[in-house]
Amino acid sequence: MVGVALIVLGIVFLFVGLYHFLIKAPRSRAQFERRTAKTDGTISDVIVKEHKTKRKHGVGYHVTHTYKVTCTYKVSGMEYTLKNIPAALQPAVGDQLAISYNPDDPQDAHVDQYTADPDTNRKAGLGIMGAAVIMCILGFFLK
Repeated sequence: MVGVALIVLGIVFLFVGLYHFLIKAPRSRAQFERRTAKTDGTISDVIVKEHKTKRKHGVGYHVTHTYKVTCTYKVSGMEYTLKNIPAALQPAVGDQLAISYNPDDPQDAHVDQYTADPDTNRKAGLGIMGAAVIMCILGFFLK
């Protein structure tokens, strides 16, 4: 039974890995390639969400925070806004950020420091597919 479950899970992981490798990675690469112009942006708002999870051992809660940033930037006198940008650490309103944008469509932009390398999706896809192959092989042996 465990072997069949591993094979099924391996097949699911295989499709997820293929999606990252064949679809998401090329899209991410294309976005980076068209966002060639640079400008400075300013953080105009930070939304902080607090998440509490009950401790497994002991009393109380473990508290974590997530941050969503709103950033404004100007291109040719026009102001643009990027909303709901996830940040790992809490930034302050007024902080300066580097923005990469598409010179043909300035609304098509990303914040450099909060955007992963476009090859991350390709690497993740390969890692997930590797895990899928291992699961399938183990599943066949345990079947």
